[in-house]
Amino acid sequence: MIGNVAASRYHELVASSLRQVEVHCAAQWALGDAALEIEPMREWGGHLRVPEDGQSVEEALRFFAEDVGLSVSTVRTYRWVAAKWPAERRVAGVSWEVHKILASAEDPFEVIAHPPLNERTGCRSWDGDAAKRVVGWKTSVPVTVDEKVEAVADLVRDEAVACRVVVDLLKRREVALVAMRGGDARYMVNEIQFEQADEDDDLDEEFRDVLAHEREDDGDGERFDDPAAIVRGWHKQMEFADLMAICQGFIAGAARLVPKPRGHEFSERQHAQVGSTLEKLRATADWIETAVATGRTGLDEALAQLLRGR
Repeated sequence: MIGNVAASRYHELVASSLRQVEVHCAAQWALGDAALEIEPMREWGGHLRVPEDGQSVEEALRFFAEDVGLSVSTVRTYRWVAAKWPAERRVAGVSWEVHKILASAEDPFEVIAHPPLNERTGCRSWDGDAAKRVVGWKTSVPVTVDEKVEAVADLVRDEAVACRVVVDLLKRREVALVAMRGGDARYMVNEIQFEQADEDDDLDEEFRDVLAHEREDDGDGERFDDPAAIVRGWHKQMEFADLMAICQGFIAGAARLVPKPRGHEFSERQHAQVGSTLEKLRATADWIETAVATGRTGLDEALAQLLRGR
């Protein structure tokens, strides 16, 4: 079955439809040729002065469109495609739509002679999306990685949608790994972490003030388990687990990668890069140790600039 019909019936419908497409394309070419005969194409900037008792190009095309029952824009398109593809250059078996799209190619006569391979049928043939792909237009159905990325980018232009999609995607380990390998993405995450650290310090101080005030007002001495405090405790536990996961991940990664470049002679530039990175690692380790020992998670300016690579 293909759709709701048997395969044999599907092929019958395809054969019948191909004949209809040929008839339809022949009509489009005929209309374009007629419009082109009524008003031949002129060179760019070659607009001729209209005689006092004559008609402009637009008026003539409008009269023709009205008399055949089509819109002026449709007639104008037919005329343009007919001009781009002289009768001797048109390829039988290739739809008028493909000719229209490939008219924008740098060398359309050469391009149309070499149809791409259709992976589904195993034959070389043209269709609308294949033609759009050649001239760099957006396809109706994205197939390649670049086309799918472009389609996703269009869908996530809204910030709220983008945030939800990114959060879900970063739950995939491989996606998060590739994202963190990108220098720009990693730098942006680090920037946000620095900003968030400062905000968390302010929130912690504000929360402690509010909680202390509530306890002063609670004079009966009974225990009060604030739901917000409970949730915040869970949040702290998750943050601790994340911190340990980062540390353990670094240790495991180093144990796996450090032995590999055995016997490799590093350049002076590589030595400098490793030294700079190790300096940041040591500073980060000291920062973690201080935060765990004292509870102070803020960054001083010197450390912040070091971690930012300044």
